Amino acid sequence: MMKTKVVKVNILGQDYVVRSAAGQKYLEKVAAYVDEKMEEIKASGIDDSQQLRIAILAAMNITDELFTYKKEKKKFVDKVEAKTIAITEFIENRIHDIEADKK
Repeated sequence: MMKTKVVKVNILGQDYVVRSAAGQKYLEKVAAYVDEKMEEIKASGIDDSQQLRIAILAAMNITDELFTYKKEKKKFVDKVEAKTIAITEFIENRIHDIEADKK
């Protein structure tokens, strides 16, 4: 059974208590990243009083990053799979050639 921890983090000047099986350092790193993204949005000129708007825009930016990374990962995996297939076919052909030469 996973043990949950309670960690207090600060995002945009507000404290949040988070329960998670993740480690404290990890949660602090996640919170710092969210805080950084929210600060970037706030720095674009949105008033502090519009924290929900800041949070939504930061969430959209983070989601855009996630989708971009997923797309890049898929391209990389597809490329590796294609090369693996090509190498496998090459090896199989060489084995076939060697076996045919033995006959």
